[in-house]
Amino acid sequence: MADILCVGQMVADILVQSVDEVNFSTDTKRVDKILINNGGDCLNTAIDLSKLGAKVGFIGAVGQDPLGSYLQNVLKNNGIDDSGLYVDKTSQTSSVVALINSAGERVFLYYGGTNDILSFENVNKEMIADAKIVHVGGTFQLPGLDGEGTRQLFKTAHEHGCFTTMDVTWDTSGKWLDIIEPCLPELDLFMPSINEAKEICKCEEVEKIAESLKERGVKNVIIKLGKQGCYVDAFGKRYYQSPFKVPVVDTTGAGDAFVAGVLYGLHMGWEIERVTRFASAVSAHCIQELGATVGVPEYEKVLDFINEN
Repeated sequence: MADILCVGQMVADILVQSVDEVNFSTDTKRVDKILINNGGDCLNTAIDLSKLGAKVGFIGAVGQDPLGSYLQNVLKNNGIDDSGLYVDKTSQTSSVVALINSAGERVFLYYGGTNDILSFENVNKEMIADAKIVHVGGTFQLPGLDGEGTRQLFKTAHEHGCFTTMDVTWDTSGKWLDIIEPCLPELDLFMPSINEAKEICKCEEVEKIAESLKERGVKNVIIKLGKQGCYVDAFGKRYYQSPFKVPVVDTTGAGDAFVAGVLYGLHMGWEIERVTRFASAVSAHCIQELGATVGVPEYEKVLDFINEN
């Protein structure tokens, strides 16, 4: 039985470092490193949660191919309940090529594959009944689940007494609010990044963005601000949380690690200020290593880091 159920995007990441420019008139360019790693907003968050010590379940979709087998092994090796994994015989597993520059910034080249077919119909409902928190990650790249499907998922979660949370990725369709508005009244905590939040609300001011989301039915909001930390309008508190200053190797998965920290803290029953401080520390560990989840340690090491800093 999982205390936290993660539903959504899972991807095989092909990481290429360092790429400061690409010239298509040149046949070959040497790079420092190419790795295959796990990726996808939701899978990253699930792995980080498991590394922190939470009991985690995962619902997503993969194909019957080498990358799908790789991601299934990733779940098993991280002690994550994969009984809700949907294996599709006709689609290829989703993958990403991540080009990372010398500053640790990255751009994703994304293939949707099996993420495009995940829907409420192939969600294991028994796993929802067992969870305390139901989190959806990768919204805007889950066309079979986004919007109405997520509303049904959250409604079912509420019927079982679960707390609902959501994170989003970039909407390549440009529809933004039109896609997710149906599920917002069923959403207990929304955690978008600032660039995505601006597009959703068509607003530049972070505090007004949070207010706009709450007017549309979201109960609590945390907006990730990258190197500026985060803004919190949640559980009756409004404040900015500053980040920890650490050397940056790769920002891939930083937001997913932050979300994992938030979910872990909420599951532990902490006050929101302690939750976001802990989440910022988890994210600080993530960006010091190459790969979306490699740098996240166990819970005790995060606490030691906070005490030392």
